[in-house]
Amino acid sequence: MKLLMMIAPPSRTDEVRALIGEQDVHAYTELNEVTGEGATGKHLGTHVWPGSSHLTFTVVPDDKAEELFRAIETFKSTLYPEEGFKAFVLPVERCL
Repeated sequence: MKLLMMIAPPSRTDEVRALIGEQDVHAYTELNEVTGEGATGKHLGTHVWPGSSHLTFTVVPDDKAEELFRAIETFKSTLYPEEGFKAFVLPVERCL
């Protein structure tokens, strides 16, 4: 099993949901208004550092993770670099 995490601008939330659904993945979790700092700057949800991101994650079998990650790579290639989209794949040791 693999955990896929995607950090995206809130304006891309619907597209991320569609991307996941197109890969026949229908179980995911979303966290709205996540904050942090990265290559595209600080997004801390304050007056000084406005903005936030949207976090979507899902746990899928290994073969589905590869398929989904390839689709994510294609999706990312259509975005502007300054949008700050990131995706990660992590191993899942146990799942209840």
